[in-house]
Amino acid sequence: MEVNSSTPGSTTTTYTIGTNSSSVASSRSSPPKLLLSSPHLSEGASRIVKDLSNYLALGCIYLENSDAAQEVQAQAWDDTDTLPIPANGFTELHTCLARLLRYGWVRLQHSRCRSNSIFSIFRVYLLYSDKGLAFIERNNKTLLSAVEVVLASVSTDSGPWNGVYENDRTSSFDMWAKRDEEDSSLFYIFNKLASPAPDAQDIDERYAREALEDLLDLNHAVAGLRTSLHPYQRRSAGAMMHRELAPKSKLDVRLEERRAVDGSTFYFSPREMKFFKEQKFQEAPSGGILAETMGYGKTLICLALVVATRHHAPQMPAEYATIPVRSRTGSLADMAVATINRKSVPYKVELDRLREAGGAELSSTCQHMLRSAPPAYNIPVEPIRWNRNTIVQAPRHVVMASTTIIVVPQNLCKQWVSEIQKHVVPGLLKVLVMDDRKQPLPGAKDLVLYDVVLFTRNRFDMEFQDGQDRDGRRMPKNHNTCQCTYIGATRTRDCHCLSANDLYSSPLKDVHFKRLIVDEGHFFSSGSSSRTMLVVDRLVKTESRWVVSGTPAKELLGVEVDLQLPDADRGAVLDLRRSFDPKLDRSGAIDSLSALASTFLRATPWSAAEAKNYLYRHEDRRERTYSGFSVCLRRLLEQIVVKTRPEDYERDVELPPLRHDIITLQPSFYDKITANLFTLVLTANAVTSERTDADYLFHKNSTKARLQLVANLRQSAFFWSGFSEADVHASVKTSRDYLAKDDTGCSIEDQALLTEALRCTECILASKGWASMSRSHELGVYVQDWPADSSEHWTFDGLTSPVLTGISQLLEAQRFVNERLAQDDPGEGLSGVGIKSLATVRQSIAADATEPVSAKPLLSKTGVPTSSIHGEPLLLRRGSHSASRKSRSPRGSMSRHFRVTKPLGKTKTKCRQSPEVLKSMRISLEAQSEAESFVREQQPPLVERSPYLQARIVGTTSAKLSYLISKILQYQDSEKILVFYSGDNSAFYISQFLELFHVKHEIYAKSLSAKLKSEYVVRFQEDGGLRVLLMDVGQAAYGLNLCAASRVWFVNPVCKPDVEAQALKRAHRIGQTRPVMCETLVLAGSIEEAMLERSQQMTKAEHLDAKVLEDDGGIRAIIQGARLLALSEEEMQPGLGQMARLEKTEPLWCRPGWQTFGTTERPVRQRKEMTLVDVTNPGEPERMIVDED
Repeated sequence: MEVNSSTPGSTTTTYTIGTNSSSVASSRSSPPKLLLSSPHLSEGASRIVKDLSNYLALGCIYLENSDAAQEVQAQAWDDTDTLPIPANGFTELHTCLARLLRYGWVRLQHSRCRSNSIFSIFRVYLLYSDKGLAFIERNNKTLLSAVEVVLASVSTDSGPWNGVYENDRTSSFDMWAKRDEEDSSLFYIFNKLASPAPDAQDIDERYAREALEDLLDLNHAVAGLRTSLHPYQRRSAGAMMHRELAPKSKLDVRLEERRAVDGSTFYFSPREMKFFKEQKFQEAPSGGILAETMGYGKTLICLALVVATRHHAPQMPAEYATIPVRSRTGSLADMAVATINRKSVPYKVELDRLREAGGAELSSTCQHMLRSAPPAYNIPVEPIRWNRNTIVQAPRHVVMASTTIIVVPQNLCKQWVSEIQKHVVPGLLKVLVMDDRKQPLPGAKDLVLYDVVLFTRNRFDMEFQDGQDRDGRRMPKNHNTCQCTYIGATRTRDCHCLSANDLYSSPLKDVHFKRLIVDEGHFFSSGSSSRTMLVVDRLVKTESRWVVSGTPAKELLGVEVDLQLPDADRGAVLDLRRSFDPKLDRSGAIDSLSALASTFLRATPWSAAEAKNYLYRHEDRRERTYSGFSVCLRRLLEQIVVKTRPEDYERDVELPPLRHDIITLQPSFYDKITANLFTLVLTANAVTSERTDADYLFHKNSTKARLQLVANLRQSAFFWSGFSEADVHASVKTSRDYLAKDDTGCSIEDQALLTEALRCTECILASKGWASMSRSHELGVYVQDWPADSSEHWTFDGLTSPVLTGISQLLEAQRFVNERLAQDDPGEGLSGVGIKSLATVRQSIAADATEPVSAKPLLSKTGVPTSSIHGEPLLLRRGSHSASRKSRSPRGSMSRHFRVTKPLGKTKTKCRQSPEVLKSMRISLEAQSEAESFVREQQPPLVERSPYLQARIVGTTSAKLSYLISKILQYQDSEKILVFYSGDNSAFYISQFLELFHVKHEIYAKSLSAKLKSEYVVRFQEDGGLRVLLMDVGQAAYGLNLCAASRVWFVNPVCKPDVEAQALKRAHRIGQTRPVMCETLVLAGSIEEAMLERSQQMTKAEHLDAKVLEDDGGIRAIIQGARLLALSEEEMQPGLGQMARLEKTEPLWCRPGWQTFGTTERPVRQRKEMTLVDVTNPGEPERMIVDED
C-alpha cells in the first residue's frame, strides 16, 4: 500500500491502495478521503460479499471529519468504501480496515452524527467464519491480527448503531473468553454444579425410556435390587443412564453464544477468534464421572444402573450396521433376528415381561435362533502400506453384549463382590471375577454370557500382552523370510521365528461391551500412558465410559472436608474459597480434570495439553494470562460430572452425627524425655553449626535429613526407642566441646539453651528403665503385684513393685502361665523364662561394650545422632517373643501375603501318595489341632487367692497407648473400632497390647498385598468377632467401606485436612447406623500440639504450597523454637510416678477368652495352608503349595 500526500498548502492529495489509485480533489470544503478498493474477487467471493446476511453486525467506530461545517444530511446508512483521514494522518485502525475491506472480510456503512457533526459513524460488519470458505481465504494471520485491532476499537452500544453519538463508550467488544459468573474458583464451581435431574422424555428409544422411568419411580422398588434406593441415588443412576442414551449432540464447549448489536445471535470462539452464524456441535460424552460425596453409595448407584440395563445391548456403530447380503432370500424369522440385532432391540426385556405376565414363552426354535445369532459386526483391517509382502488380515468379528466391565483396585475387589451379594437379588446377575493374574480370560463367546466382568486393575493391565508372545515379541507388519539355521546337514531349518499361533489374543477386543466402569479411576487424571489406559484404548470397545471417584481431581479432596457442618457454616466455607485464586487454580486439580476428560472420557475437542487455552480467560492472544476461568469449564463439568449437592441428598438421607474431638493428654515421664532428646538434637545442631552451612538441619542442602528427623519427631509422640546411650553421649560430647571453645559465635541465649538441654540429659542417662527400653526397643508396661519369687527377673529398672517390663516379655510371661494353668503351680519356671526373655537386653549391653567405636558413625551432622535420622529399628525385622504355634504374632501377620509354590526337594521315590493317604493325613492334622484346643478349653481357672490373679497391668510408658487401650477395652464389646496410625512400629505396639488383652484385630498396612487388604476389609465388615482394625492413614483414601466402625482414633495428628477427611469417610458413610465418635490424640505442650494448631490455622493455599508439612514457614519456626518439657520431682523417682496409668487396672493372667484367643481367630479357609497335593505327573515329586491369602 502506497500513500502520497502533498503539503498542507496543496490542492490535491492522492492515496493508492493496492493496485488501484484515485485522485481526489481536495480543498477546505472537501476533506481528504481514503478510498478502499478491493482486489479482483472471484465470482463466488463477490456473491458472498454482496450478501449482507453473511456478515455479523460487529459494532460501530467513530472517525473525525475534517470539515466540521459540512451540512448534516438526513439520517441514512450507506455502504461506503472511503474513510476520512484525520489531520495527523493514518492510524493503525485505518490500515487494518483497509486490509480487511480489500479481501472482503468486512463491510462498512456510513452515517453522519446528528448530535455532533464533527464525527462520522461507521457500522462494521464482519464476515462470519463459516461463510464463504470456498472462495475467501480465512486463515491469513495478518488479517486475523487486523481483526483484533478492529475488535479493540468497536463500540457495541445500541446508541451509535442507531446514529446517536455517545461521548463515553460504555460497551466494547469483549474479544476474550467470557469469564465465569462471579469469577468463581474451581472449588466453588465443582460444589455448585446442579444436582442430577434426568428426564425420561428426552430418550426416544422405547425400552430405554421405560427403564429410566422405572428407575426414577419412587413408588416402586427397582426390580432386581434387594436394597431400596434413596431418591438422590435414583436420580444419579438415572442421570448416568440419561447420559448414555439421550441424544449426543451438544454445542461445542469452545463456542460462546453471544448477542450482536442488531439483536442477532452468533457463536464466538475466543481462542481462535472465529465468529460462526450457525451452531457447531460436538458429540457429547456418553459417560462421565460419578463424583458423589464419599460414603454416599456410589457402588450401589453403579449396580442400580447395571441392573436397570441388564439386557440392553449397545448400539451397533452406524458404519457397520449394514443389512446382510444373503445368497438366497432369508426367512421372515431370519430377517426379524437380523433387524433385532441391527437395531439393538432388548428382546429379553420383552420376553421377561411376557413370562411374568402370564407365563408365556417364546418357542424353542425362536429362542435358539436368537441365541445362535448374537448381534455382531465385522471390522475390515486396512494395511498401513501395500507392497508385495503386505500381510492382509481377515476382518475382525466383534460380538455385541450387554456386559459391563468394572475395573477396581485389588484391595476393593472383595468389597465389590460383597456389595453385589448384599444389594442384588441372588442369581440375577451373572458375574465373572477376574482377580487372579494366573486366571485366563474366557473367550468372546463366553464373555457375552456374563452381565458383569469384575477385573482387578492388575489383572486388567495384563491384557496389554495382546499381540505378544511370552517374550514380549510382536508380529512384524510385513512378512519376513525365515533366516534360521539348518538342522545339521539337512535342508530343514531349525525355525524359531515368531508365529501367529504363539501370540496372545485378548478376548476383550472381540466384544463390544455396554459400558466400562473404573472405580477410583482418578489415576487416569495423571495423563500418563499407563497400561490401563493403553488396554482401554486398544482393546476395549464400549458404548460409555465411567469413572467412579468422590475425588476425581487432585486438590479437590477438600470438597467434602466440611460437609458435616450445618448449612450456614457450609455456605461460609464455600464463600471463603469462592473467588478465583491465580495461585491455586492454575494447576493441580484443573490439570487432573482436563487430562481425565480428554484422555479417558474423550469428552473434549482438544488434547490435554491444549485444555488451558480454553478453560481459562486469557487476555492476550499470544500468551496465557490466567485471568479467571471461562464459562467453558462450567459447561464441561456439567457435561461429564454427576454429583448431588449436599442440601439435596440431605433431604433424602441423614447420616448419624459425626463428632471429632482433639484429646490433649499429659505426657508421661518417658514421653517427656523422648521429646527432650529430640529438643537436644535440634538445639545442639542449631548452636554447634551456628545455623550455617550444610551441617545445619534447616540449610537448603540438608532437606532429606531434616524431613527424616521431623518425621521421626512426629512419630515419637507415641513412643520412641531409637536413641541409644551412645547417641546421647556423642551428642553431649559434641555440645560440651563446642561450649568449651573460645572463638565461637555462640550467643548468650544459645549458650543458655544448650546448657539447659545438657543438664536434662543427666536424668535421662540415669534412668535404668529408659536404658533397657532403648537397648531392647520394647515399649514398657507396668505390672502391680507380680509374683514375688520371679519379679526381679522380669524388671527393666530394678524395681519389683511395680514391675516395669517390655510388652514382648509380658506376652511371653502371659503365654507361659496360661498354658500351665492345669498344674499346681502354673508359674513354676517363670523366673527362668524371665532370665531368658531379658537376655536380649543384656546381650545388647555386651555388644555395645565390645563394639569398636568406628564400627558405625554416631553423628551424621554436628550434634545430630544418626539414629534420629535413620529412624527406629523396624520391629518387623526382629522375632516376636510371643510367637508360638498356637498364637499368631502381630508382626508375622504383615508378611503372610505372598504365594510360594516350590518342590519339597529331591525325592528318592517317584511314587506318589494316593488320595486316601493324603486325606487321612489331613484328618490327622485336623484332629490334633482340635485336641489341643480341647485341652486349652478344659484347663481350670486359677484359684481365687492365686498370686497370678493378683497381678494387674496398671499402666504403660506411653500416655497415648494407655489412653487408647483403655478406650478400646471400654468400647470393644459394643462397637467396632478403627485406629489410624502413621508409623509401622506404632501399629505393632498397639497390636501387641491388643494381643495381650485378647482383642481380635487386624493390621491394614501398606506392605500387605492388595488381595489381603481386600480380605481384611470384608472380614472387618462381616466378622462380628473382629473388633479392631489398625490402618495406616495413608491407605485410607481409596473407596474403602468400613461403616462397621463407629469409634475412630488417630494416634497422631494428621495435620492435612484432606487426608483426615478421607480417613473419616471410611466410617461415616451410607450404611452407618451409629453416631461416629472420632478422637485425635495429642500430647500437651509438645511440638506436635503446636504443629496441629498451626495446621488448623493454615489456609488451603498454604497447605498446597507446603509439599510436606515441614515446608511451611510456621511449622519450621515451631520446630526451630522447640523447648524442653519440665520434669517434676515425682517423675524423677522410678516407679508409678513415671508411668501413664490405664483408666482401669487389668488382669494379666487368665483373662476372659484366653482359651480361644489365637486358636479360632482366623477361619480355616482364610489361613495360609500348607497341604500335600497329588501331582498330575507321576514322575514329578510332591510339592508344597502355600496358598495365598
